[in-house]
Amino acid sequence: MEERRRSPCQGRRRRRRRAAETMDRKVRELRRLVPGGNAVPADRLLLRTTDYIVRLRARIELLRALSDLVAVTNHMAVAMPAVTPS
Repeated sequence: MEERRRSPCQGRRRRRRRAAETMDRKVRELRRLVPGGNAVPADRLLLRTTDYIVRLRARIELLRALSDLVAVTNHMAVAMPAVTPS
């Protein structure tokens, strides 16, 4: 039986096809995660993704600051005795 030899081009094509499939899968996932991602082409999707990440980070910082403020306020309320009007 004769052994078939693959040409180097076949391996490159296969790798290229796998890379394209991986890229398509990642773009689909980004479209699912980023609000409005389905409405823009892939190149604009990357810009929209970076904007979305910046907004998420800002939201996290705001929530942390609010959480710290609530914690300090609660700590002050516990530390100070209740004052009742005479």
